[in-house]
Amino acid sequence: MAVALVLAGPLSVTTTAGATPVAESQSISVTENVDVWERSPLTLRTTSEGPTTIVAPRTFINVESAATGDLPLNKRTVTIHERNESINMSFEPRIGAGTRALAGDEAQLLAVKLDEAPTTAGVNASNISGASLEDVFANNSDTTSSELLDDAEGADTIDEDGELQASYTPESGGAYGFVLVTVDEGDDGLSVSDGNVSVKGNVTVVGVEQAVVQDNASNVERTQNPVNPGDNVTLAVDTEMEDENATHAVLLVRQGELQRQSSTVTVSGELNESFSADQVSVENSFDAVSGVGTVGSNTRLGSFSLSENQLIPAIGLPGLFGTVVSEAESDADGDVIHASTTIISGDADANVTVQTLDSWPNGAYQYVHVAVGNETGTINSDTGTVAVSPGGGPDNGGSPGNGGGPPANGNGQNDTGDDEEDAE
Repeated sequence: MAVALVLAGPLSVTTTAGATPVAESQSISVTENVDVWERSPLTLRTTSEGPTTIVAPRTFINVESAATGDLPLNKRTVTIHERNESINMSFEPRIGAGTRALAGDEAQLLAVKLDEAPTTAGVNASNISGASLEDVFANNSDTTSSELLDDAEGADTIDEDGELQASYTPESGGAYGFVLVTVDEGDDGLSVSDGNVSVKGNVTVVGVEQAVVQDNASNVERTQNPVNPGDNVTLAVDTEMEDENATHAVLLVRQGELQRQSSTVTVSGELNESFSADQVSVENSFDAVSGVGTVGSNTRLGSFSLSENQLIPAIGLPGLFGTVVSEAESDADGDVIHASTTIISGDADANVTVQTLDSWPNGAYQYVHVAVGNETGTINSDTGTVAVSPGGGPDNGGSPGNGGGPPANGNGQNDTGDDEEDAE
């Protein structure tokens, strides 16, 4: 199950693990003092909604060698948070990861800013490349800076129900990882000095999560609304960046379609030193994407080269963008997602054009814009809706607050549950 950290968490581990955080045989060692529970990718989740949010397909992980079956990753929304605003997190029992065995354990929560000056990696919310737990605890200053949260922020003791609530307020934009550890009795656990992490005694990583934080909102204006099916949608983008170019990524997708879909990541074979990407396959519930993927030459979104067809789960920003780019077809039929995307590099303020198709049905389509400064890694984003309607129709587009956003249950609380018997 540790492979889920590679696919869905910011901090990667590539060796195998067991089933619970209790016995030594059921965890793996990252360093001499740090072990990792294999279910740690399932337990800790952000609960705050940021200014830019989109509902993603339900995503499952199935590790055949561990006989896990399809376990939900409990990540139903893709959210970009705001700097200087609190990010709330919840550690609790979830399907496939009962946590009551940890009740009463002392806990510490480490906040890690990843890649302080990323290029396009800042938009990568599902797999932040170059960062691993080994990097964090080895104080790899090229990729991380760290901060240990105190009791006032909720990082204290796991309660009798196996739950813990915490919060963190980022002071700058970027990609962040969060590592929740339990401390062995009598040990001091983690400490941070000048951004460097030290471990005294022994700790076990029991939860990991990530968040993307924007420095400012971009201001996106639709140059026309509504549009006829088959017309281009042009967005006039104004960012808060100065004196640098940026990579702009815009996703346009029919509202309500993504949340009805699912992706299942299957990991075959043994998880050991010879593990390879060939052991990972992804099956999506939809047959294809009805849309157009436009990518400028030599343009990358995070660690993905989007000009190449590849199997990636439709989770996180790169997953959603990459799925549209790699699977978009002008004549797609069957169970399809109606979506297009455009990714280009250019001026920080730019007009970005996304194509629609003649076959697209009427309705509201959500757009998500993300801009990443090519030099500083500054992140700006915005979201809203545009109406697709033959013959012009009424102007029923608007911001997420006017019907453009996800449903109230978009966080996927239906995926959570106390499944201690499975976990144990």
